[in-house]
Amino acid sequence: MYRFPKLFFFYTICFFSCFSFACQLTKEKLQSAETLPLSDVSVRETACPIPLTKGVVYGTTLTKFDETCLLAELKVLLADLCAGSFSHLPNLVHPTKGLYVDAKGYWTYVEVKKDLADPNGYFQVYYFDSKKLDEKKGSVGNLTVREVFLSAKQVWVDFYAGSSEEVEVKFRFLENPKLERYLINPSFVKEDGKWYLLRMF
Repeated sequence: MYRFPKLFFFYTICFFSCFSFACQLTKEKLQSAETLPLSDVSVRETACPIPLTKGVVYGTTLTKFDETCLLAELKVLLADLCAGSFSHLPNLVHPTKGLYVDAKGYWTYVEVKKDLADPNGYFQVYYFDSKKLDEKKGSVGNLTVREVFLSAKQVWVDFYAGSSEEVEVKFRFLENPKLERYLINPSFVKEDGKWYLLRMF
């Protein structure tokens, strides 16, 4: 009788674990949107997830399983972005590698969590609060990262695989593609079989 290789069962278990994790986080976001007050019409109208679709994969080192996991983690991040709180971000940051929050700024895992808890912190200002962003920049009409993504209507994500453990991501917009320039290309690293966000968008 033919027996499936042990590797097949290993990848099957990993796939369903990753899929289950992403589904649970998405379910939590949908439930939180359903419990919003009826008066909060503006938030309800922009309830997430933002439509995200896999685009082009450059390189041959990523498996379909890797692509699925990366797409699932990006959907979680965009769901958090729409909800106005990166509640799941700490789960996607490696405890020792930390996170590059922009092109040059590096934060440890502890610093990421501390900023997320600050109502006037980097994430709150640049990603969610346009009024505070205007005050920070000393001008009017600045777009938060949330507003940039909401303007896209539909987002595609291209993967640039440097290796089987390093991936850079580029977002492409259906509408207002000129706003793509506001974003940094995020990157991921794989450690112990799990993908972690190394650079924020």
